[in-house]
Amino acid sequence: MSSGATDDIKILGIPLNYIIAAFLAISPVTSYADQMFYVWRRKSSEGFALDTSGLLIAVSTLRIYYWLGRPLELPIFLQSVSMLVVQLIYLKLALMYMPAVWRRSKSMEDVFIPFKRPMFFWQWKSDWKFYLCIAIFMAIVGILQLSLTAFDTWFEIIARVAVAFEAVLPLPQLLLNYTRHSLAGFRFTLLFAWVSGDFVKTIFYYIDNQAYYYKIGGTCQTVLNFGILAQYIYYWRKKRLENRKAKEMNVEVDDLKSTVAVQESDVEAGEDTALLSAETTDSPNQLTPDQVV
Repeated sequence: MSSGATDDIKILGIPLNYIIAAFLAISPVTSYADQMFYVWRRKSSEGFALDTSGLLIAVSTLRIYYWLGRPLELPIFLQSVSMLVVQLIYLKLALMYMPAVWRRSKSMEDVFIPFKRPMFFWQWKSDWKFYLCIAIFMAIVGILQLSLTAFDTWFEIIARVAVAFEAVLPLPQLLLNYTRHSLAGFRFTLLFAWVSGDFVKTIFYYIDNQAYYYKIGGTCQTVLNFGILAQYIYYWRKKRLENRKAKEMNVEVDDLKSTVAVQESDVEAGEDTALLSAETTDSPNQLTPDQVV
């Protein structure tokens, strides 16, 4: 555990830095638990951009390698390890319950991101390709780290690439929502964790006067998160309006059916009355047997 000003601050006898470390370590679990349970319960991963998991796996891997070469704050390392494990589990769950329509299609581009990718990258129909891609990425970064561990420039590159990936984390989800015109399948609990967590993190970057690329990355991520929040509000209101119109239309249809039923009943009653009148009118004109004689 790194030493610092937080070592002198205690809450219920527990040093504050231990509390921060524990919070950061479990934050990926608490943020994604509801989303993962939702996918498992529905038996469908539709609605959550799988590209986001790929980016998070890449970011967590780069942060872990950075910490192994230049150990800084242990809470960040613990959070990266926790996030990596959570995203690998979610990737397995998402691929397991991927909608059948994605499997049958030529690719998943119509569902994920509205543009084509070289060799359908991260849109494969075979699960093993995802895991192979992750293994190759980890191996390449590991080999480069072993070769360049003596150079600070290497770690600067890792840090900036990780921040760049993190800055666009919400973008795949934003594009997916726009393509589907819906946020169905994407849990509000996860959205709340994104918006609140990244907003607080970005504020911390400015208050703590972090490097400029941290500020830019945090700002971009926060703006994209609020963009998804705006989508959530827009599509929620749109769906609510559509449901209201459908309900009103159903009421009008029921009223129309009731009116038609009443009119048909009136017509039938009129026909019965006319028939009865005709029978009554014809009765006096009929001859009795005495009249015939």
